[in-house]
Amino acid sequence: MAGVGRIILIVLVVLVVGFGAAFFLLPNSASKTETLQIERPAASVFARLASTPTGTQIADGVTVTEVVSAENNVVVANVAYADGASGKVTYTVTPNGDAASQVRVRLEQDLGGNPVSRFTAIGGGPVSPLIGAAASAVAADLGKLSEANFAALQYSVVDVQPQQFFYIQNCSPTDAEAVKSVVADSLLALRPIMARHNLTITGPAIAYEPRVESGEYCYRIGYPYAGTPPRVLAVGAAGTIPGGQALRMVYTGAEEEVWDRIYNPMDALLVAAHLDDPATNSDDWANYEVYHDDPTQPGGSRNREIFYVAQGDITALTRILPPSEPAAVAQPAAAEEAAPAPAPAAEPETPAESPEPADATP
Repeated sequence: MAGVGRIILIVLVVLVVGFGAAFFLLPNSASKTETLQIERPAASVFARLASTPTGTQIADGVTVTEVVSAENNVVVANVAYADGASGKVTYTVTPNGDAASQVRVRLEQDLGGNPVSRFTAIGGGPVSPLIGAAASAVAADLGKLSEANFAALQYSVVDVQPQQFFYIQNCSPTDAEAVKSVVADSLLALRPIMARHNLTITGPAIAYEPRVESGEYCYRIGYPYAGTPPRVLAVGAAGTIPGGQALRMVYTGAEEEVWDRIYNPMDALLVAAHLDDPATNSDDWANYEVYHDDPTQPGGSRNREIFYVAQGDITALTRILPPSEPAAVAQPAAAEEAAPAPAPAAEPETPAESPEPADATP
């Protein structure tokens, strides 16, 4: 009997030692990984993941509580599980050419000190049924990103003042010739109306909130002004260009390229920073163009400032793409400068004879 007891004691010691070794040697967290192919630029993908808002649900019962690090194309965020457990999700982004990316999604859950739970980590444990949903949610979100690349975009952060604005609201086809034509026609129509009502042009022409709606390019085109507009106008309206903190870009070039060089990259940046709704073509931020040469002249304006008036905290955006030093506006060549506008005159007796006001464009 004594020999049997010794054998039982040895077995128990072996089991205790075995369980003890397992406790220390088995992983204390369960993890599972999936790899995705995303047809979007790596910079946008990394930026979108790095700016994931607190409270984002990446799978049923799995919620992001905080992004703790984002550098070298790796994003790590803490997550909370519905059962009270904690863990993290890690996104590793690898460029796949200029316009595509590979994203490795690793989901983890802390298992604590329970040795039975630690044994389940070998096969992925409680995260195994969740990784597929998490990867699908990430793929769906990244699929909302623009295909444009914002890497070459340059902007500065400035404060702008609100401005009184006299304008005509117009839409046109999106081709460059149609845009230049409707901008010129709108401004030429406004000048005699402003002269008739003693509204003084106080700055360059402005196109406010240019955007695409139903396949057309829509905006308000006009001038900042001083004076008191009449209560009733058959043509034209008075409004305000908003002020505040803004992103400022300088554009020198043809109408044909402004969307590819400014608007599409800026929209891609805003969406990547979770600051614009990717489901619509309309910008959540008010934006406007200031023309620094006369758009009514042949060829239209080639020298512009473009402003996006900020909505809320822009920290996520400036972390993704830091601002640059303010750029100077290019001056038009002598051959491209606008012809001098007629000198201002007293209000005419009839609208048909009213002269145009002095044009305040540089």
